[in-house]
This record gives sequence, structure tokens and C-alpha cells, in this order.
Amino acid sequence: MPDRSILIDLSPLRESAPFRRIFIARLISLVGIGMLMVSVPIQMYELTKSSAHVGGATATTGISTFIGMFIGGILADKYDRRIMIIIGRTGAMLAFGGLAANAFGVFGGEPRFVAVYAFAAADGLIGALSIAALMASLPTLLPKEKMVAVGALNSISVRVGTAISPGVAGLIIYAAGVGWTYTAATVLSAITVLLLFGLPSMPPTAHPAAPPHGPGPDDSDAEHDPSTQSIGVFLRTQRVVGSVMAVGVVAMLGAGVVALIPALADERFSGDERAIGFAYAALAVGALLAAITSGWLPGVRRPGVLLMSALMFAFCLHMLFGLTSLLWLALLILVVGGYGDTIQEILRFSLIQHHTPGPILGRVTGLWTAQEVGGITVGSLVAGMYGTIWPASDAIVYYGLTMLVLAAAAMALLGSLRRVDSLRASAPSEPTAA
Repeated sequence: MPDRSILIDLSPLRESAPFRRIFIARLISLVGIGMLMVSVPIQMYELTKSSAHVGGATATTGISTFIGMFIGGILADKYDRRIMIIIGRTGAMLAFGGLAANAFGVFGGEPRFVAVYAFAAADGLIGALSIAALMASLPTLLPKEKMVAVGALNSISVRVGTAISPGVAGLIIYAAGVGWTYTAATVLSAITVLLLFGLPSMPPTAHPAAPPHGPGPDDSDAEHDPSTQSIGVFLRTQRVVGSVMAVGVVAMLGAGVVALIPALADERFSGDERAIGFAYAALAVGALLAAITSGWLPGVRRPGVLLMSALMFAFCLHMLFGLTSLLWLALLILVVGGYGDTIQEILRFSLIQHHTPGPILGRVTGLWTAQEVGGITVGSLVAGMYGTIWPASDAIVYYGLTMLVLAAAAMALLGSLRRVDSLRASAPSEPTAA
């Protein structure tokens, strides 16, 4: 009988020692990265007293990360993914160490803001090299039917890591200064490198892990070797993956609505900072609930339909959020929205892992993760432009309506995604689904 539990499936952590290493290392790494997201802006403002430099340092990290994900995806399909993961995390450790050394005045007696730019860029570029390789290695460690559980566990690690890190960074900065925050991040990165050295070799041509009931199809033995395809050709021919990418763009653009939350709090809730904090916390609570109760997702029929329906529902929630003047109702809407966003995230991850052959999975996951970073940035900019035209409440409603139209168009046009019928078994690698 199929497992009907709604709780998250923890079996990947029990069944795969390499995945346990990756999960623990990623959680530790996310805490370190989150600490830098707090420390770099604080130090940059202390050094320059300029918000422009604070934004510049943040943008530098974002742009270099975006580039690193593309490059990392290409390299992950050429070289052993274990090596790429270790190179990426070692590079991040060295960049964190450079930030610590600069904070303690090693480069000239006092911290230099130019060094903050340089090491932030290096961290984004080199650290991102490991992301695509890590995601592409997962189907060689666990059967594809476990990818829903893996996606949920990844989501939990992100939420826990990002929830812990700002508070930890703030305490260390208050007690000892920003240099010790960088030092702590360096130590955490060193621990992740040691953990990752225990991974097995994971070449791009490695066979996918077999499901418990027997060997699955070998994606690398497809009639046309996918390792020789360009990413553009692959996305045009494997329309399910191309459709997931398109839906992901709409989702990330829509996520930019969070840029309007502070203005909405000012308009509707008298600028109460607690309302802003509660709003972001509500999204995180919903996301964590979705990951913890994701055990029902592997048995879903028509996961593509569920994905696009959840996307449309999310934008309806955006509009309702813009219309309400009751704080408790606004927070409830955000909890439900955070839940739906994470369900979408898990489904996108699982569909990509199911329908992408191993030899090209590095490039696909590199593009997917870069798309997520870039999409939410562009979405925040566009939502901000709406906020310059209308009051925040109206801007949220109009932005949600715009995104709803795009999501409805995706539902109508992406027939191949609508027809995906299951996530329980390894998907066939047919390239020409209409």
C-alpha cells in the first residue's frame, strides 16, 4: 500500500550517508552565508556611511553568484561533481577568511571597503560553483522517486539556516565585532569542507541510483547523448523541463512583491516595525509548515497541474493581501502564501530532477538556480516600480493581477506540464512531449 502520511519523508537521511553529509554541510553553510548577509551591509555602512555602497556590495554578491551558477552548471557536466562541490566550498571559506582578515586590519592597518567588495564578489562567484554540482549529484545518491523528499529537506535546511543566521550574526557583532562574525563563518565553512571530503566520486556519467524495487532507466544511455546537447536545444526538446523553467520565472517575478511589504505596513499599520517583522515571519512559518507536511506530494496525480494551480492561487492571495486592513488576516494570508510557495518550490525541484538526464543536469540546475536568484531581483524592481505609481496596497493588487494573467497564460499554453501524471516513478526521457 502507498504511504499516506502527510509528514515529511526522512528516509533519504537514513538511507544515504553521502546525502546526510550534504544535508548537514549545506545547513551549516547556509548559517555561515546568512551571517555574511547581515555582516557585510553593517560593515560597509560603518566604513563608508553610504547606503549606495551597502547596495553596491549586495548587488556585487548577487551578480557574481548569478554568474557563478551558470559557470558552475557547465563545469558540473564536465568534471567530477565531488571535486566541484569541494572547490566551491573551499573558495567560499577562503573568501570568508579574507573578509575576517580585512576586518582585523591585516591589509594595511585598518579595514578597507574595496576589500569587502572584492571578497564578497569572490564568495559569490566561487561559492556558487558548488551549487549546481550539488543539485546535479543528488539523483546518483538516491532514487528519483525520493526527490520530493529531498526537495522538502532542502527547503527545511534553507528555512532553518536563514532563520538562525541573522540572530547569531547580530549577537556576535554586538558582543565582539564584525571581524569575529566573519571568523565564525570561516570556521563553519571549514567544517563543511571536511564533511564534503567524505563524499564519493560523482562523475557526470554516473548512473542514477536504482529504486528499491529494481534498477531504473539509465538516462545516460539515451539515444542522443544529452551531454553533447546545448542547454537551449535541450529545453526546446524536453518541454516538461522548459515549462518548469517558464513557470519558475513567473513564480520568482511574483515573489518580488515582498519589496512592497514595508510600504504597506507604513500605509495600513502606521509604520509599525513589528508588523513588518511579523509579515516576514509569517511567510517563513508557512514555508516551514509546507516542508514538514510534504509527505503527500509523491502521490499527487498531475503534479504539473498542481504546480500551476498553486501559482495562480498565490497571486490571488497577493491581491487579497493588498486589500485587507486587518493585521491578523494579512498574517494568515502570508502563512498560506508561504505554504503554497514552498509546495511550488518542491514540485519544481522534483520535476526537474525527474525529467533531466544526468549528463546535462548540472547545466539545467545551474540555470534554474540562477533564474531564481535573478527572477526575484527583477521582480522586486518591477514591484517597486508599481509602488512608485500607486499606493502600496493598490500596487500589490495590480502586481498580483499582472502575475495572475501570466500564470493563467502558462496554464493554458504549457500542455506538456499539465499532462505529467506522477512523481512516483522515474520519468521517461522522451524529448518531444507536446
